[in-house]
Amino acid sequence: MKILAQLIRHQLRLEPNELGHCAIYENELQRIWPLHEANRKEKIQRFAKDRGFRLAYYKPGLCAIFEEDAATHE
Repeated sequence: MKILAQLIRHQLRLEPNELGHCAIYENELQRIWPLHEANRKEKIQRFAKDRGFRLAYYKPGLCAIFEEDAATHE
């Protein structure tokens, strides 16, 4: 999880794009959360919140899109 958090942080802060988000695709998500794991979306949301991100979009089998959590940077 630490490596994934570093990747997201790097993409959001050091390589920002005009959309301001970081997409993590299913092959990477499955390394931590198996596709059919119970409460998977909630676990990904908790991961994001605990690390200062926000889960902006989630589509099982496709990707999770993370953004900076504005509340942590006010």
